Amino acid sequence: MRLKLSIPAQIKDMKEAGITFDIASEADARRYLEHSTYYFRIKAYAKNYEKYASTEKQGQYINLDFAYLMDLSEIDTILMKIILEMSYELEFFLKVKMLADFNKTDEDGYDIVQELFKMQPALNDSIEEKVKAPLCSDLIMKYKDRWAIWNIVEVLTLGQLTILYGLFYSRNSFSDSYVGLLLPVNMIRNAASHNNCLINRLRPPYSGYITPRYDLRNELSQRALISAKILEKRLTHPAIHDFASLLFLYSRMVPPTVRNQSYSRLKDLFYRRIPENKEYYSKNESLRACYDFVLKIVDFYIDN
Repeated sequence: MRLKLSIPAQIKDMKEAGITFDIASEADARRYLEHSTYYFRIKAYAKNYEKYASTEKQGQYINLDFAYLMDLSEIDTILMKIILEMSYELEFFLKVKMLADFNKTDEDGYDIVQELFKMQPALNDSIEEKVKAPLCSDLIMKYKDRWAIWNIVEVLTLGQLTILYGLFYSRNSFSDSYVGLLLPVNMIRNAASHNNCLINRLRPPYSGYITPRYDLRNELSQRALISAKILEKRLTHPAIHDFASLLFLYSRMVPPTVRNQSYSRLKDLFYRRIPENKEYYSKNESLRACYDFVLKIVDFYIDN
């Protein structure tokens, strides 16, 4: 177990790990750790940097200044906000698509909800818990025990909506439902919602590996013209894969007039904010390669 560290001790700990304070001073770091972040969080971005394997510096980070950690943390925060905005818009238009397709079927809207409750025994309790929330209470009290597909969508989380969405399209024959990509979208939305770090481990080995979806991999290979070798290397990263999945679905489900604002923020992030301190990353090939790869994907979806 690690001991509790005061902020001066945290800075001492970083210095012993090879983190320098040449660009951001120790005074800058103290203020940042007091008012803008906390040690466990900021230190997580150091996983993007290699350590010396030998010499007297063995185990210390190579070419890592505290300013780099601050920059990565701030970029990550902006990215999370964009992901949340896109996810909320996508969630709404998933409902729009499903209910528009529902109106083309002979379903009554009630039977599918009963099947959903059988699949998810804890769902009813989960919904009833929300009766304590003022904005949901009237709706839940009114439709309790007689939910239909068109009103239950108002009280489901994205994860629960994903299950209903998959159930609906398994019962009905419609093309282009993209059900398989909803799980990774839900994963990255949840991560952003809980303020989990997204870009804290972009250097192999990753904390987990993803087998990319065929439709996503095929599109990026055939239409975005990204080589299969690069896709195999980069798209297995969980956060990169899930972000690409979000862009894939967002480009299909959300109308262009709604997409423009989020796309504008993405362009600002990738073309202005990230390169703002590009000299910080001149010696970090992993970070530069990830940026170049994701930029190609962003460009492809924004331009198409």
